[in-house]
Parts: sequence; structure tokens; C-alpha cells
Amino acid sequence: MEAEPLRVAAWNLEHLNADGSEGCIDRTEADFTLMKQSILEQEFDVVAFQEVKDLAAAEKVFSPTEWNIEVSKRPHQEPNMECLDALGRFRQHIATGFAIRKGIDYERHDDVKSLGLGHNFHRWGTDISIKSGSNLRLLNVHLVPGCWSNTEDEDEAKKAQCADLRTQLEILVEWRDARLDGNESFAILGDFNRRLALPKDWGWTLLNTKDQKLELLTSAGGSKCHPSFSEFIDHIIVGDLNGSLLVKNSFREGPRIADHPDHCAVSADFELR
Repeated sequence: MEAEPLRVAAWNLEHLNADGSEGCIDRTEADFTLMKQSILEQEFDVVAFQEVKDLAAAEKVFSPTEWNIEVSKRPHQEPNMECLDALGRFRQHIATGFAIRKGIDYERHDDVKSLGLGHNFHRWGTDISIKSGSNLRLLNVHLVPGCWSNTEDEDEAKKAQCADLRTQLEILVEWRDARLDGNESFAILGDFNRRLALPKDWGWTLLNTKDQKLELLTSAGGSKCHPSFSEFIDHIIVGDLNGSLLVKNSFREGPRIADHPDHCAVSADFELR
């Protein structure tokens, strides 16, 4: 009997913390329950999450009896007094990580520390492989904010953010090339803070390779998550080297949970033999 496809999601959980009141968005126990219900209803098997403070926060929505949890090892930052300070830092430490359903075999790789650019706030990438007859390497990213499109590219006030984003994308190109050289199928997923699906976007042009075309799953249509934002900044980029792992037309955008967060999960299915 053939195994069911693996459903892999990326979801920015918006300053998630175990207390519910430490981040920029307050959360109640009812909010945590809604998030757990949404994860169950969307039938996720692997979730690449962003903006989670620590393991205790992740366990508020991913029960440790049902999920294995891997959180970035980036050192914890001291909380700020305000939601945002002059450097764009949030009140609490936020990290990338993965929740993997129990029973799924995986391997944790070293974090992609270089994505932090030596900055206390910039997030590291979390890197795992789903182990099966046809392995799938997954890199979870949360890139710098502020350089969302060509509008910001032309804004002198956004010059530093755009330069940092370009450097981070060049680091992803190096990671991509290592996978291609090793003949590994992979996905880079998470919050890119960039509208990569806009026509002729330099970020997507940089990430996509001429020799082995990658697939930007969010290019099929606009986001319906938030009424104020019609383009995706959360993406799944697939390098399916044998052309058979990604289930065609399986990309989906999840529902928004009540009034917040303003990110919705994005997901796709993979056939892993």
C-alpha cells in the first residue's frame, strides 16, 4: 500500500510565546486552541514555523506527545521595551524551527547561521532532511523585513534593509547550489519578506537557476490571507530534482485565524517513497 503524501507547511506564528503576553500580539488560551485546531484541520505533517520564542512556545500549539520540535539555536536576545525599536527588533526573541509529526524519520542539520549576518536580531535558518526512499531537504527561513518590492528598492531610506536581504538571498543561492551539486531534492520555505512572485522581481531572479529551474509555488495567484496585502511574502520554493516528489497543484493557502495573525500557513504535498 502506498504511503499518503507528506503535507509540508510554512507558517509565521506572529510572536508566539508560551505566556501569551510577552510579544507584540497578545494571545489567550482560546487563541492557542484555535491554532491547534487549524493545524489539525489542515492535516499538516511538517510545519516550518517562524516567530516562535522558544520550545515552550512551540509546545503551546504542537503537543510534544504528537510532534518532534526543532528550534533554531540562535542565542536568545534580551526583550526590548517596545514592539519595535530603531533597529527593527521585536520585544521578544523570535526563532525559526520545525514541528515534525511523530513517526516521521528526519535528520537535523546545522543551522544556517550565516543568514544572521552577524546581527543579534536577524534569524538563522533551520535545516532538516525528511528521511525516506526519496529524501527531501527542507530549509526554513525568516529573512529581513523592509525590502518587500521594487518600491522599497528605489527608497533610499530602505537601502540597508535591501542590501541585507540581497546578502541573505545570496547565502540561499549557495545553499541551493550545494543541494544541486549533491543531487538532493529540496524546498526553501518560510517568511521571505519579499514579494517574489511580482513580475521580474530581482529576488526570485537571483534564487532561480538557469541550469535547474526551481518552482515558486506562490506564483500561481495572489494571497487572500489579509485584506491589506494581496501578494505573498511567505513562500515555498521547490527544487524537485527527479520531478516526481511534488504533488502537482497541491499548493494551498490556509485560513486566517480570527483577527490575527496576519500570516496564513502555506503548504504543499510531497510523495516520499
